[in-house]
Amino acid sequence: MVVKKKSAQHIPSIIAALLVLMSCALASAAAQKSSQPIQKFGAALNNPTAVASGKQIYGTRCEICHFSASKAKKVGPGLANIYPGGKFANGKKVDDAAMRVWIEAGGKDMPGFREALKPNEVRDLIAYLRTL
Repeated sequence: MVVKKKSAQHIPSIIAALLVLMSCALASAAAQKSSQPIQKFGAALNNPTAVASGKQIYGTRCEICHFSASKAKKVGPGLANIYPGGKFANGKKVDDAAMRVWIEAGGKDMPGFREALKPNEVRDLIAYLRTL
């Protein structure tokens, strides 16, 4: 007489139940994450806190090479009025997306700051640069 263990018959059902539970947990976590408020870039532009933070970052990271109140060259070009009609060294128009890329990746003779600055710091820095 062969005796089968009943628990062996239930293994596929147990695995299926575990997969369903894991899927539900992942879906719940994703829904919770997406429901958290995210400050959009546009909201930072007129936010005095973001601008003040950006000014501090500028003083620490950028001021060594760039004037903020002049277009005169220091090590890199001065950034006064960089947004209204400004162009990068490569000739491309200055806008928020291009500025983010320039800050993160660097450019002609400028190191990138992708590893040195967090995304919200780049956002705040751009908010400050728009005030120059």
